[in-house]
Amino acid sequence: MKWRPPLKTAAVIVLGSALFSCSGGSEERGRIRVTTSQVAGVYKSGSERIELQPNGSYIQEIDSNAQPLQHSGRWRIVNHFLDGSEVFLVDAAVISPPTPEDKNPHVELGNLPMYAHKRNGKLALARNEVAEWYYERQQ
Repeated sequence: MKWRPPLKTAAVIVLGSALFSCSGGSEERGRIRVTTSQVAGVYKSGSERIELQPNGSYIQEIDSNAQPLQHSGRWRIVNHFLDGSEVFLVDAAVISPPTPEDKNPHVELGNLPMYAHKRNGKLALARNEVAEWYYERQQ
């Protein structure tokens, strides 16, 4: 089957539109690649604060009425092919969300992966992209 020029043009337009819509159409939002120097800084989400040091260490502070917590550890960047960078906190204090069965969140140690995003011109770390739960950069 030989394609006619108008059909080829239409196919290219449809394919281009599909790729454009999958990319979000803008570099303003979405997963991005980052370096250690770009990521180092202070991030906040609700009552939780994370400070990523350029030397690969982090300080995590959770301000809670029940039990304030300060924790430290190591972090690294994992780059994914065509999918941005993941900032990976090793042995972080991870707070479980409250559930109908267990209303009191509790803290456990575990690895905390967060994709680097650009949101409104600033770097943010995604704890949960679907729920729009981000650590926003403070400094």
